Amino acid sequence: MRRMMVGLGVLLALGLLLAACGGGGATGEAPGIVIEMGDMYYKPNTLTAKPGQTLQITLDNRGSLEHNFVLYDADGKTVLVEKDAIQPGQKLNLSLKAPDKPGTYQYVCTVPGHKEAGMVGTLTVQP
Repeated sequence: MRRMMVGLGVLLALGLLLAACGGGGATGEAPGIVIEMGDMYYKPNTLTAKPGQTLQITLDNRGSLEHNFVLYDADGKTVLVEKDAIQPGQKLNLSLKAPDKPGTYQYVCTVPGHKEAGMVGTLTVQP
């Protein structure tokens, strides 16, 4: 009898745990994305979103150098988002609204030499 009660308790606890973890999409909140900023890379270096979708992003500088995050319009010249001076060991949370127009948008680190060394990523907006 005791073994059966322990088993039921374990099943109940497991059910509660699964219920607490499941169904996150029903709230309408955008999932969180962590972009690791290392010495001359972003990881991931590709993101995908729907037009106008809000992305919750954490920029996590795990490198030994200061980095930043600049998202350009599809023309490659117009700055849509700019976050400066994220020091080693720091994290920065940002809410980024994807452009309304489908296309490919580039994000880079504009600290001198970093983009040229490969610190580049792309945000693809598709319907």
